[in-house]
Amino acid sequence: MKNVIAKIQEQFGVEELPHGLFHSFDQALRFELGGEKLGTDRPMRRFTQAHDRSNAVSKAFIDNSPEVFVLLSSYEMEQPDKKRLKPLKLCGIKRSEFQYLSKTRQQDDDHIAEFGSDIFRHWDMAKLKDKETISEILWLGIASEMGIKPTFHGSMTAYFVDPENGLVLHLYDDRGMDVVATQKAPLNNLFARYNDWLLDYDLTRMTDMFGGE
Repeated sequence: MKNVIAKIQEQFGVEELPHGLFHSFDQALRFELGGEKLGTDRPMRRFTQAHDRSNAVSKAFIDNSPEVFVLLSSYEMEQPDKKRLKPLKLCGIKRSEFQYLSKTRQQDDDHIAEFGSDIFRHWDMAKLKDKETISEILWLGIASEMGIKPTFHGSMTAYFVDPENGLVLHLYDDRGMDVVATQKAPLNNLFARYNDWLLDYDLTRMTDMFGGE
């Protein structure tokens, strides 16, 4: 597992993957999932669209990857909640399959002022035995802000990583999902194939990077 982290750090030049991948790397795409046209007053339709879109993009992006790892990020107190991995059992991943990697102090002055202690970012990782599991984990991430069950525990989000090919996919909630790569080719394909799903707000930047291919 440590070799996987070392490869990610070397490929992307970061100590840990940032929450906002799109704004941290040049070669990146940001997809709109739930969509502005589907508000929270239509939660089932919004959820279905977000899940369908995230599944389609993830399959096109990493379905041919030789190995895929899931990295789970959660913001908690210095000692992480022992129940944080419980929802992953519903995806067929046992707690024993996860390796706890590290914690990072956030130096959050507002949190310290309110609670008397800092908040930490915790990382857990597991190798996926079956790529179909990705769809189930995406469910947990999309459901997190929508009152739909099952869902992730607390602030947890998931990163799907192909360390051999330098691919990372991060669904941050029902609104959207970022994908980044060390090479342009995988993103060129996604840009052309799912152009209608790209977030309009950042479309100019993405078109400048990939639109001329």
